[in-house]
Amino acid sequence: MALILKGGAVFLHIPKTGGNWVTKVLDECGLLRGRLGHKHADFNRLLAPVNPASWGPFGYFSWRKIRRTLEPKPFLFCFVRHPLKWYESWFKYMAQPARNWRNWGNEKDVFDWHPNAVLNGCGADDFNQFVRNVAAKRPGYVTELFAAYAQPQVDFIGKQESLRADLVTVLKRLNLNFDEDFVMNFQDVGVSPEPERKVEWDPALREQMQALEHIALLRYGYLPAKAP
Repeated sequence: MALILKGGAVFLHIPKTGGNWVTKVLDECGLLRGRLGHKHADFNRLLAPVNPASWGPFGYFSWRKIRRTLEPKPFLFCFVRHPLKWYESWFKYMAQPARNWRNWGNEKDVFDWHPNAVLNGCGADDFNQFVRNVAAKRPGYVTELFAAYAQPQVDFIGKQESLRADLVTVLKRLNLNFDEDFVMNFQDVGVSPEPERKVEWDPALREQMQALEHIALLRYGYLPAKAP
């Protein structure tokens, strides 16, 4: 679920960008006020119900109250990561025996939605084959995924590569009371083990994916600086 912090800020959790770590840290620091909708709700689905049947007899009133807490627009933040590293991370996660390339919901079903449902059926034992499957089905997928969260209305977009420092920056900007050392030294959460077959890019495929994900690489500052 998207997280509502004390003070009203909202964290949008993009899969495989360190969001489970962020959630754990915020919880341990006592900075969470509540949870909203789907765990990975993007900007446009922030107020979409997961399942009305789960609301209970007072669900409508609770939902109406939640809507009021988001008016006016709250401070919104999320994290991204290098697009090619995202593919590596998703492969390692899904290659685990406990996951075994399971399907994740239905991208067209509001009550069974998951942001990565479009990747259903793209699994493979070989990393490069998995990436080729994604490129054939949804070229530029990570750029599309990130864009669904990092809308112009989002106030802060951090990076998984600097997750701890960026979260500290957000919490300071929100004037929340927290222990900076605790956040900076908090242990990793949810890191997938290395699969039996090594994740190693085919050079030609890597170049192809860099071209397909060029917009995300450019927008989020992952392209090397050009020499003057």
